[in-house]
Amino acid sequence: MKSTTKRHQDITEVLDKPFTIRVDGKPIPAVEGESVLSALLASNIRHFMTNDYGTNSGPYCGMGVCHCCLLHVNGRFKQRACQTLVKPDMEIETNRNQVLERGKKHG
Repeated sequence: MKSTTKRHQDITEVLDKPFTIRVDGKPIPAVEGESVLSALLASNIRHFMTNDYGTNSGPYCGMGVCHCCLLHVNGRFKQRACQTLVKPDMEIETNRNQVLERGKKHG
């Protein structure tokens, strides 16, 4: 596996066969069975979402309740990073929001 981002946040050494996912065009390491959120946090990526009000944020609850970890995954908007399992060659884009991209505003 060739990767440009080293995992710094793992509590224990990764024993499974790692593969890469692409985040904003950069490969990062991932392991089968982990969530997208886990892979991002292990690579020290913490702020990756622009909400419908234009504010940047990152994960909060880590279990799918707060909707603070929504990402553009494999061409689909608003996918929960904490509930989506990584797959080899997955394409993830941060700070994309279809509401803002279509020029709509809340409030």
